[in-house]
Amino acid sequence: MPLVFVHGVNVRLGEVYSREQAFRDRHFVEIFYKQLGREVGMDSILNPYWGDLGASVSPDTPFLPRGSYQMLWRRQAQNSANEHKMTEMEGRLDSDSPTPLLDMARTASISDVIDVLWDLADQEMREEGGGNSQSDEEMARLAQRALNFCNSEEGEKWLATVTSDDQILEKLANLLNSSRKGSGENANGTKALTKLIKSGGARFKQAFAEARNGLSTRSKSVRTRINEDVLNARLRLRQKAVGTTAKLFNDPLRVVFHQQCALLIGDAFAYFSARNEQKAAPMAEKVIESLRQAQAIKEKTGDELIVIGHSMGGVILCDIVTCYGKDIPIDVLVTVGSQFPLFADLKMFPGIKGCQSPIPRPENVKRWINIFDPHDFLGYPASHLFNGVDDYHLPTYAIGGSAHADYFNRRSFYFQLARRLMDYIPPKEIPQKKEGSHR
Repeated sequence: MPLVFVHGVNVRLGEVYSREQAFRDRHFVEIFYKQLGREVGMDSILNPYWGDLGASVSPDTPFLPRGSYQMLWRRQAQNSANEHKMTEMEGRLDSDSPTPLLDMARTASISDVIDVLWDLADQEMREEGGGNSQSDEEMARLAQRALNFCNSEEGEKWLATVTSDDQILEKLANLLNSSRKGSGENANGTKALTKLIKSGGARFKQAFAEARNGLSTRSKSVRTRINEDVLNARLRLRQKAVGTTAKLFNDPLRVVFHQQCALLIGDAFAYFSARNEQKAAPMAEKVIESLRQAQAIKEKTGDELIVIGHSMGGVILCDIVTCYGKDIPIDVLVTVGSQFPLFADLKMFPGIKGCQSPIPRPENVKRWINIFDPHDFLGYPASHLFNGVDDYHLPTYAIGGSAHADYFNRRSFYFQLARRLMDYIPPKEIPQKKEGSHR
């Protein structure tokens, strides 16, 4: 089953790109494909890279604020002591619950608990220098088992009887340890990783307690939704009144935000300015090349072709399936956090420019599903504009730009996407490995 993943804007080659691609591919193989009953290798996943054709900004970023600037209005004379007085604003956590993991499981979902615990375990493993490709694959396999059980009927019944966080951690540990028996996998490795997951639970509770008391914690940076959105426990960071405009303009976070926005806007302009009604943009041509490679794999295997586009990747794919690559048959097209509905409404696609709403689904696409996060200001629903596109919302509980980038960082995303695609693709039974065999 070939799969083509098309990335979005502001993606460039480097360590971050390699790490994110490896994470996606690993979880497509170990979770997504496994749920669909497919044994698929990494070579069936194509990742066309078009970032080298995107926008570039000057090294000195001359469009960013620097130094201090005069205010538009003249300030009245003020008492010096009052002018430089620093004030603090504090908020309180809304919850004093002794069972934050259980609350998360019941008010959000058990999948959120697994995402947080695995992230904390992964962080601890990196800090101890224990991360490698083998342990990463094992972490993905363990996540698959935990997600599979917790989203089953048996798992739902079990969750209804749980009364403490310790019971959740103990159940997950026992589940993972027992599931490795007879599988031929590294028992010591699984045991060590299971211990890390239990340790992650302890770190989570510590982070929650520290946040409740207004203390800083390094664990909080792992996933801000731990204390902010999932538990609806919003910790308002202490803020000090800014004494000069220079502090505002030169804040490092503001600089990063401006740079991100510059490439986001620049990549979109670079794409639309490089194509016309007859000729695809070079970015789209790279994607079309990968789609044809995937089509060749499909013809050999007889399996379905799945194409996934994130953000601007969904925009490029919409252009391809409606204009430049209408001859390429796609079994399932998945757009995630994408802006193609907005650009379609703005008549930016030559293939559907004259179409009346609702726009018909392209004939070469059998199924098209669109996923967006309500918190993602760059993700849009499509079913109001397109016929035959199914919308699904996915709350990632992240804020701002994190919501846009967080879809593929969640292990549960791959699990739930596969379960949804079972409506279109009948799952197969994966042959059981003989006892003692290794991957």
